[in-house]
Amino acid sequence: MAADLDGITGATFQDVAADALTDDGLKALADLASRDGYEGCTLVSCHRDDGETEVVVVEVYVELGQAARVNDVREREAVAVVTDPERAIPSVYPLRAEFPQHLPHMNLNYRGRRRSLCLFDARAEDIVHLYNPAMLIERVRWWMQKSAFGELHGVDQPLDPALAPSFWSLVLPPDFDATTNTFYAALPRTNHLISPILLWPWDSELGTDVQQYACSHIVTQPTAHGAMIDLPANVAELLEIYAELDVDLTGEIRKLFDGDLTDPKLRTRMQRSLLLLITTPLTGADGTVGAKTTRAFLSPDTSLLDVGKALGIASDEGGAIGRLVAVPTDEDALKAQRLLPLNVVDGFTPEMARTTSGRSDAPNRKLVAIGVGALGSQSVLNLARMGQSKWGLIDQDFVAPHNLARHAAPGHAIGCSKSEVLAQEINGLFQKEEAIALHAGIGGDDTPDDVRAALSEAERVIDFTASVQAARWLGHDADMQAPVSSYFVNPSGTALVALHEGAQRQGREGVVEMAYYAALSETEALTDHLATSGQVRIGSCRDVSVTIPQSRMALIAGLAAADIQTTHTQPDAQVTIWSIEADGNVSVDRRTVDPFRDVTLGEWTVMVAPRVIAEIEIARGDGAVETGGILLGGFDLDRRTLYVTAALPCPSDSKAGRSYFDRGARGVQDAIADVERTTMRHITYIGEWHTHPAGSTSAPSSLDRTLLNWVADLRQLFLMPGLLLILGDDGLRVIVEKAGLVEESILTI
Repeated sequence: MAADLDGITGATFQDVAADALTDDGLKALADLASRDGYEGCTLVSCHRDDGETEVVVVEVYVELGQAARVNDVREREAVAVVTDPERAIPSVYPLRAEFPQHLPHMNLNYRGRRRSLCLFDARAEDIVHLYNPAMLIERVRWWMQKSAFGELHGVDQPLDPALAPSFWSLVLPPDFDATTNTFYAALPRTNHLISPILLWPWDSELGTDVQQYACSHIVTQPTAHGAMIDLPANVAELLEIYAELDVDLTGEIRKLFDGDLTDPKLRTRMQRSLLLLITTPLTGADGTVGAKTTRAFLSPDTSLLDVGKALGIASDEGGAIGRLVAVPTDEDALKAQRLLPLNVVDGFTPEMARTTSGRSDAPNRKLVAIGVGALGSQSVLNLARMGQSKWGLIDQDFVAPHNLARHAAPGHAIGCSKSEVLAQEINGLFQKEEAIALHAGIGGDDTPDDVRAALSEAERVIDFTASVQAARWLGHDADMQAPVSSYFVNPSGTALVALHEGAQRQGREGVVEMAYYAALSETEALTDHLATSGQVRIGSCRDVSVTIPQSRMALIAGLAAADIQTTHTQPDAQVTIWSIEADGNVSVDRRTVDPFRDVTLGEWTVMVAPRVIAEIEIARGDGAVETGGILLGGFDLDRRTLYVTAALPCPSDSKAGRSYFDRGARGVQDAIADVERTTMRHITYIGEWHTHPAGSTSAPSSLDRTLLNWVADLRQLFLMPGLLLILGDDGLRVIVEKAGLVEESILTI
């Protein structure tokens, strides 16, 4: 079939061979789709534009069965998987011309552009370390199946999320009235580039030097749920889109000119930069209004008066505004009035409010805290109130309304920098500058110099980001001597986790993180540790907040603050997990992390937990017969590192003798599935191990190399090399194969 890629980008795509693709993920996807044994999808074609954007077109198989479908999703659907250097995870576009465009969980786009599938309810940067082509295709198949039967949109989600591809947010006031046309003043609270915009009563004395906008709120007649499928780039398109929804937006704008046009305040409002806020009641399948959607469109270079003049409903003669009748619309002027869609966020309400509490001791040392969100802000402020006043506070996020349910920030700080707010709170306690705010992020070459300096000068670094990417950068790449301790709350809010490097940074480079996942996989009580109990949606389908009451977060923050105080001189790397029961009882699991053995083979580093070596040695015993099994572990694709955390015992249906071993399969897939579920795929199958008999070295036989080749072929779909460990008289041999290249080395025991 010929793939129609018009509307995906503004470029023209050329056909290329699969092996000419430069993106490893797309190349692996093409490989997966070409395999006879995989039924999830088949390869159609590969493409590249004049730049660096590449596309793989596949036909996915959707299991639909015989049940009646609600939406026109078919058993075979062609999709384009599109990536470029700016995207962390590829975008997926359905290609069938008749594919329904009114389905929930399709990303809005500008007119003339295709809509991509909204596949995940998490931000790309939060799941990119887990991404692989197989996972993407299975997610697409799941999305298609659920959409076919109308089951994708959860009952807890708003009917029509206000989702827009914008980096700018508009925060509605807590008392926002979605039923009445009115006017607001709108402005950001700070001069930071993407500081959220807030609405204020029009007559407020704001007295600020940041740009202000005149917000006109329009309430339209009801329209069908999910009807808006395009985003407008200008006022002309905005009017067209709402006309397609049977909404006379021109008539609604005309009403805004019904007031006393000689009023100086009204003239000021009409001449100021425009923010148009439109609330539309939504009707469900039964025709009744079930929700409202509010969308916002910003035009820094256009005023309401400019729009009125282009529509032929107002004039501006000698500074006086007048009404016009029967004057034709100037379409070219409307098209020139550019619009920026904003992400609309509901204001903070009493239901979201919680009290802040907690207490802890703290030494007055030079500390750096990264990520001052709910856990970070409360833990740091607890420590500050106990005397730990010297802080470098690093965070690039802003205070949003829902943060106030658990964040230490005061209510008037909505829209302000989190690090600056917390620094002000600490410095306000002591009436002098003790804490320094660094409104910035960490990670990579873009990390600012002042952030790097703060890290290098710190006596200790406390990471509250709950970000795998941030923790790995601190553990691998950051140039500093201070040990790092990472604190985070599990998804259900029932446990606090602390991952400590030792005093001399023992356990860095991801070792403590992997020891944590290993602890989950081997402890029955922690089987559901990473399960999610519930979420509260605060805006679009990706804007969610966890359902953790402030009373529990205060307890967790107190535990964290106390642990920070007592572990300043912690000599060894350690994993600590506090599990909180429903009745408030707390149990503590502390584990010292022994150093991993590591070996670098070509571009890849393999790090082996000492317990794995011990398990293989015990399994070999006197070496009378060979034995073996599978290896479990984690991975870091960015740094090309494999972590071996477990060597599972020989399956019961294996066949072995003194000079041969044929690994069985009984229980293997269940074991892999269990560990992947428990660790949310952070631990998975990564290779094979076996032993050679007494009197033999670990040198691989021809059968061993065949096994390695099979493992390498399997793992390349996940962008990893094949891994094989062989124990012989001369030690443990570590062998990897990637793209046909084999590297090996021996770890002496």
